Amino acid sequence: MKQAAEEIVDMSRSLEASGFERRQADALVKAIATSIEKFAATPDRLRNILEESQQKLYDRITGEMNQRFDDVSKRLDDTHHRMDAMREDQRADASRLFTLVLSMALGMAGVVGGLIVDRLF
Repeated sequence: MKQAAEEIVDMSRSLEASGFERRQADALVKAIATSIEKFAATPDRLRNILEESQQKLYDRITGEMNQRFDDVSKRLDDTHHRMDAMREDQRADASRLFTLVLSMALGMAGVVGGLIVDRLF
């Protein structure tokens, strides 16, 4: 930046030497200096632009990841609900199976008991 300032001073001197008035030369040099300051790619400006870009990228990635995690969480919740329903169905089926087996065993015991009683009397 110091080199740019020295070049501007040299430019102002050469403008004065070529016939420009001091005020005109200063105005032109000031306009050039403002343009350089405004549009120059200084390390600070590049760092700020890079940091803003990285923050935007981080925010976008974070938002997308949060959305994906929310989607996965919803799917897992749905899976848990279905598993709970399956467990309830399994318990009901096991209860019905136990009742069926018990009924069959009591029925067979009744038949065997009837045969035994029939032989005895």
